[in-house]
Amino acid sequence: MESKPKLKQLLQIGIFVKNADECVKNYEALGMGPWHVSVMSGKDIPDLYNCGVKCDEDFMKVCILNAFGIEFELIEPICDSPIKDWVNEHGNGIHHLAFVTEDGYEDILAEYREKKGAEPWARGQGHHNMMDFSYLDMRDELGIFVECYRNVMPNRPRIDFNEGQKKD
Repeated sequence: MESKPKLKQLLQIGIFVKNADECVKNYEALGMGPWHVSVMSGKDIPDLYNCGVKCDEDFMKVCILNAFGIEFELIEPICDSPIKDWVNEHGNGIHHLAFVTEDGYEDILAEYREKKGAEPWARGQGHHNMMDFSYLDMRDELGIFVECYRNVMPNRPRIDFNEGQKKD
């Protein structure tokens, strides 16, 4: 019996940045745009949690671009968080690949906890259960963080590894 891959669909490339507006301008100068820019905030999302702590303030600026059959995500941390600590220590750069993990999301987290003996590096939940994402530190195994994403909003382009083509 063949099992389904746990990381079935590639959703995005996640890039942590110190200044999202400046990075957007630089990408647009290369012909990559337009970007959708928003601020994820506990003021607007009453059930937003950052690493298990209810977030009542602006959490991060998020800039999204769909290009080349994939989603690019620029994340500028605003409040104190593991993301802000990371950017302060490492600067701008690719941080993670995000995968759709609708089926088996909790199993992936349980397996990670068992193997690593640790919780996800960061986890965000909220927006009326429209999102639940976990950053798993897989640098030793894969050379990068992996973001597992559950409850993906409809119509986000992604690549299905089972079919090897763009999905809308």
